[in-house]
Amino acid sequence: MRATGSLPIPAVMNTMFAAVMAGGALVSSAPAQPTVTQVSNAASQSLVPLPNSAIAAGSLFSIYGTGFGLPASTCVTNYYGCYWKPYPLPTSIQGTSVSVTVGGTTLPAYIEYAATGGIQSQINAVLPSNTPAGAGTLTITSNGATSAAFPITVTAHSFGIFTWNSAGTGPGIMTNAVTNQLFLPFPSGEAGPSKPGDYVTIWGTGLGPVDAGGEASGAPAQINLCASASSCPVTVWIAGQQATVVYAGRSGFTAVDQIDIILPASAGGCYVQVAVQYGPAISNFASIPADGEGASCHDADGTNFNDIVPALGLGSANVAVVGLLSNLVTLDIPGQGPIAWDYDTVVGQVGVFSPLAVESFQGFVPAPSVGNCRVSPFLKSPPPVDPVLSSVQELHAGSMSVTGPNGTLGVSQNNGYFQLVGGEDITDVKTGCPSSSGNACAPFFLDTNGWNTPAWVYSILPGVYGVSFGGGLDVYHFSMGIEVVAAAASFKWTNQDSIGTSISRGSPLTIQWTGGDPNGFVDITMISSTLASGAPQDNTPGILAECVAAAGPGTFTVPAYVLQSLPSTAGSQADVPPGELLVGPVSAPIAAAVLPQPPRGLDAAYTFYRFLSGTSVTWQ
Repeated sequence: MRATGSLPIPAVMNTMFAAVMAGGALVSSAPAQPTVTQVSNAASQSLVPLPNSAIAAGSLFSIYGTGFGLPASTCVTNYYGCYWKPYPLPTSIQGTSVSVTVGGTTLPAYIEYAATGGIQSQINAVLPSNTPAGAGTLTITSNGATSAAFPITVTAHSFGIFTWNSAGTGPGIMTNAVTNQLFLPFPSGEAGPSKPGDYVTIWGTGLGPVDAGGEASGAPAQINLCASASSCPVTVWIAGQQATVVYAGRSGFTAVDQIDIILPASAGGCYVQVAVQYGPAISNFASIPADGEGASCHDADGTNFNDIVPALGLGSANVAVVGLLSNLVTLDIPGQGPIAWDYDTVVGQVGVFSPLAVESFQGFVPAPSVGNCRVSPFLKSPPPVDPVLSSVQELHAGSMSVTGPNGTLGVSQNNGYFQLVGGEDITDVKTGCPSSSGNACAPFFLDTNGWNTPAWVYSILPGVYGVSFGGGLDVYHFSMGIEVVAAAASFKWTNQDSIGTSISRGSPLTIQWTGGDPNGFVDITMISSTLASGAPQDNTPGILAECVAAAGPGTFTVPAYVLQSLPSTAGSQADVPPGELLVGPVSAPIAAAVLPQPPRGLDAAYTFYRFLSGTSVTWQ
């Protein structure tokens, strides 16, 4: 269980904090030798050693580990019981303290929250503004025992955007700068989606120091870092465009910053991506709902919230989503040469979504709004899992199957529906598909003629793909179909050869193609891990960046600030290349409907496809 930052901002922030913390009760555990496993900006939760993982002087940061903090019994009934009040903030809470050393300077951190329970302990603290920049270490002392030194990097500026899921991803904590109401994808006692021209406040931490000691005494002075809208050191990127920044500085609350912007006219969609850049440091990516027309937002490549708003108004919405996914990557394995690895899967979710889950969800179709790029951290291997899914109650819809030009296959149900329906698993990537297995490893969404031979040519199979549910205790049997039209099947990434496999992260990257469904989209996925050698471990961090573009123009340019969020893979000697670039067609979601209502037991049901191919690359 992770607590968000203090967020003593508009009253709705406290409501959000309580909802996040109420997800489960901590179990009290005995004090132990303190161990630190992660130190991160309290908003972005960036993992070491990702590009934006430094901690800014004067910012709110979080420490995770074991064996430190107050017993959870202190705050099980009221999580605010573990927050220190009133001012000034202390440097020790009942025997728990934090020391930061950079160069020859050692300073105590100001502690705002400290608790331990179950297998995890957490501290939220403020890094003193007079902490020098550079590489340093952090230790925790709790009940007389001191942890081993944990490496950290301190910088002048490293901004993080607070998000609904407290994990630094998905919908951000952004409010109407005039009314202080939260922007949500549908009206729920708040502002609903933002509109072009709105004054938007982005809440976060990490813009930099204030007067030394000001963190502990109370609300610091609000000093605007922007001399004028045309002269501001803080850049806010929204859907690849620069927004006008009106104010950037302290919010009037300890270590909590606010950035006020004017929403650009070009911003539109339920998951419009927002990132903040201050000098070379780029924040986590968060989304804001933007819709210039209705009270609820709609997305060309996502769901229309009007489909489920009536149900959400009654307490929850029952939604089914099925994705048909194909990834073909030519991996340049050290010492073995290129190996084509295909991974064809069907994934599905049939569940009960509360209003809170929908508000913090990253989307039923896991992609940003059209014309946007999303950046998400992961551990070990992509794709990252949306934290909200762990709180979604699964519905029983019976057995599931998928039918396509290559036949019909069943899909297993276990915490959702998932099945590898074609291609070879990553565990076989070094040996390829055994010849004795016949066609068992052949792709499901791709042409299988000559598969696993030099004569095989990448080709998406056109036709209608059907998804069927047999029906269960909660949902009546139903079927959905989606067509892969010939234009989508003929998609070709035309400038792949000219881009090559060594790509600079310092310049925009233009992708060009022909084909694609004229009513569909193109997905550009970039993967980069910090893995330097061997195989990825459970704690190996990486970044998945994904852009979605309209298919019609035949070109899309990935902004440099997106690429700079990827860790460099130059010099890696990993067993599996840690960098990849994939491109391919993706559909708009197709809604299932038994007119005039969706299938019995559901308020909405969607299916979509995403077929990507590419190569391993080196991100320079």
